[in-house]
Amino acid sequence: MKKNMLSIHLIRASVWLYVIWLLLPAVQTTGRAMTGAACVGLFGLGVLLDTDTLKKEWLSLLARAACAAVMPLLMRKYMDRGGTNFAGFYVQQAMFWFPLVFAGHVRTLNSKSLWKGLKWVLLAAAVITLFTTTGWLIEGMFLRGDKIYAYSRSLGFAGEDDPLYLKELMLRNIGGYDFIYAMVAALPFTCIAIQQTQGKKRAAFLALIVLQTVTIVLSQYTYAMLYAAAVLAVEMIALFIRQITKGRVSTGKSLLLGALPLLLGIALMQPLAQLASAICMEAGLENFAYSFEQLGLALQGSATDANSRLSHYLIAADGIKQSPFFGDLFGGAQQMSYHSDVLDLLSGSGLTGAVIAGGMVWLMGRGSLRGLKNHPHRAQIVFSFAIVGLIALLGTVVYSRDIPAVVMLGALLVLEE
Repeated sequence: MKKNMLSIHLIRASVWLYVIWLLLPAVQTTGRAMTGAACVGLFGLGVLLDTDTLKKEWLSLLARAACAAVMPLLMRKYMDRGGTNFAGFYVQQAMFWFPLVFAGHVRTLNSKSLWKGLKWVLLAAAVITLFTTTGWLIEGMFLRGDKIYAYSRSLGFAGEDDPLYLKELMLRNIGGYDFIYAMVAALPFTCIAIQQTQGKKRAAFLALIVLQTVTIVLSQYTYAMLYAAAVLAVEMIALFIRQITKGRVSTGKSLLLGALPLLLGIALMQPLAQLASAICMEAGLENFAYSFEQLGLALQGSATDANSRLSHYLIAADGIKQSPFFGDLFGGAQQMSYHSDVLDLLSGSGLTGAVIAGGMVWLMGRGSLRGLKNHPHRAQIVFSFAIVGLIALLGTVVYSRDIPAVVMLGALLVLEE
């Protein structure tokens, strides 16, 4: 077998195995982090064996690798990420940035054989976990008597002190925080698939978006539910606009028009939050009720619970006010929210550090969005990235490998259709 063919098989196998390992929690907890790291290693070996490309693209590959190596160090220094186990976080970061580097590299080579079959592997892994997660969440919410077992929230709770329980949940193939928010970011891609297909295939993708929505709602992640509701509302209004104008309004313009009603929702957010809190409390959904209650208090300008995420944002915001351009680049006491990647990056390194970090992300993924400007579904791809940005602003993304995997690989597949 020629080396270039071996390189192709290794690169393709690396992303196939990575998706299977990452999106199937039962496989992930069995194979552990070493399996994910091995997938990245397979990709690296495949790149090295392609000597012709290596000679031409060595500088680009070196830049991608250097940025992936340095980013976790910067996050450790200026965002206080990684906790007490920085070595584990560093390895996790290699896997986190892998989809971005992969997409940039393979699209630079413009060889579809490098990701052949990826669409079906990605879909199969996501659908399996959606089904198993939904099944167990229904069991936990409705078939256990008075107590509600919020399995997905348990997997997303960093303070959980029972690793055996968490492993048991993952062996049941239940998706946690990472998977749920990845499915939120994937909603625009499912909408693209619905638009591109007909007949039975369209019916299958319609069923998929219903399954995604049900899983997100049952997970009891309040923010995820709100994001999903907003995304679906915008997509449905945009679809209606395109239908009544018989396609004369582009997808991008229709999405912008679809987002306008959200402004009304924002204006009415306080009474809606109070109403939602009362309804959720009456239904026994205490996690939902608490989140809506805290949101309502913040909108009133009242003090929120010290444990509320909203109160933590103010800590990072204060750090940004004190040094908006340089943060703690030249020393100083860090003011971290630990609940917002964007706010913590700005608080820790200021606008200067944010621009540097953005440049490093661009270098890692350079070429991955080639052709986006003229693509008919560019607005929905951008919409998905905007969702990730919103999650990073109001939550954390840097620990969640599922999110970049689904978004970057989804964008790769759509742009190459």
